[in-house]
Amino acid sequence: MTTDFLAASAKAKKNLRSAQARHARARAQADQRRDIALDRHRVEAEAAAGIEASAWRELMAVPGMTVATAGRITQTPPSKVRRWLSTSSTEDSSCN
Repeated sequence: MTTDFLAASAKAKKNLRSAQARHARARAQADQRRDIALDRHRVEAEAAAGIEASAWRELMAVPGMTVATAGRITQTPPSKVRRWLSTSSTEDSSCN
């Protein structure tokens, strides 16, 4: 082996280690940004669901309204109506 080969190999190894460290930092930053975006998405999606849940509560507040009737007039399966009502009451209790 020549001295030039050894010197070039050592330099390339040093550059590789530096690139690996930069990669790790850039990856950590990307992961952090993703986590922030996922958290923001979760909060915004919950707020969006709250809008519909509020409308379901309003519908169910009509005197004489039942889950079956609400399902019929909205063309929504009663199980889904119950799920919305369950979700809305869970969200209401977590907000207090």
